[in-house]
Amino acid sequence: MKKFVLLSLTIALTIISFAQDSTFYFTTSDSTRLFVRIAGQGKPCVFVHGGPGSTSYYYEVMPGAQMIEEKMKMVYFDQRGSGRSGSAKDGDYSLARMLKDIEELRTALHYQKWAVMGHSFAGILVTNYAQQYPQSITSLMLINCTLNMPLSMMSHINNGLKILDLKDQAVYRDTAKPLMERVGMVHQKLTEQNLWYKLMFRNAYEKKYSDSVTLSIKDFNWEFGNKVWGVQDYFKDFTPLTSRIKCPVLVMTGDHDFAIGPEHYQSFHFPKQTVVHYIGGHAPFQEEPQWFAEKIIEFSGKL
Repeated sequence: MKKFVLLSLTIALTIISFAQDSTFYFTTSDSTRLFVRIAGQGKPCVFVHGGPGSTSYYYEVMPGAQMIEEKMKMVYFDQRGSGRSGSAKDGDYSLARMLKDIEELRTALHYQKWAVMGHSFAGILVTNYAQQYPQSITSLMLINCTLNMPLSMMSHINNGLKILDLKDQAVYRDTAKPLMERVGMVHQKLTEQNLWYKLMFRNAYEKKYSDSVTLSIKDFNWEFGNKVWGVQDYFKDFTPLTSRIKCPVLVMTGDHDFAIGPEHYQSFHFPKQTVVHYIGGHAPFQEEPQWFAEKIIEFSGKL
C-alpha cells in the first residue's frame, strides 16, 4: 500500500511539474540529452525548429509564440546535435532517429496525442513524423516549411541571382558543380553586397535581430548543422507523403519567402489542408507576431 501511495505521489508531482513552465533535459533511448522547455496552458503542441541544426530559442522568445502559450501548452526542444542539446553519442542523425526522438519525448511526457508545429527544414521532420506516428498527432502546422530540400536550395540560387541582378550567371548555374557549392557561391555574393537578408526577411534589421537571438546561446552545438548535408535521408522529395496525412493541417507560406520558395506549398496535397498566406518572408512569428498568433489560435480552436 505504501509503495502504491508513493508511486501515485511521484506521478502526481511529475504531472504538476509538466503543467508549469519548466526546463529540463530529456535523455533518449540512445543516451542523447535533449534540451526541453514546456510553457503555457491548454492542449499540448510540440514545436520542431528548423535550421537545419538551429534551436527552438529563435521561436520561443518571440511575442507571437508567447501569445500562443496563453491558449496552448507548448513543448520546445532542441534536436540532437543542435543548440542547447547534446550530440548523438553514436553519430546517428538519420531521419528515423530524429523521428524517434520526438516520439520518445511525447511518451515520456505522458501525452496521448499532441499537435505538431514545424518551421522551415522541420517540415521534413514533422511530415514524416505524422506519416509514421499518426496515432500520436491531433494536427499538423507547417510554418514556412520545405518538403524538398533540393528544390528549396534552387530557390536560394534562382532568387538570389535575381536579387543580385548579375549579367553573367553561368558559373552559378553550372550543374556540373554540386548544388550546395553553387548555393554557397550565391550566399557569399549576397553577403558581400549586404543583400542576404532578402532571401528570408523584409529588411536587414530583421535578419540581424534573428541572428542575435540564435547566437546569444552560449556553447551552441552545431554538430547536426554541420553533418546534415552529408545525410541523404533529408534530400528526397517528401511531397508525395502529404496525400497520406489524414489529420487537419495548417500550411503557412510566405509570398516572399525565397529560402523555401514562394510556390513550394502548391506541391502539398494534404487532404485536410488549410493554407494561409503571409505577405512577407520566412519568419512571420518574428515580423508579424500578432497576425501569426491569431492564425495559429484560429486554426487550433476549430479542432
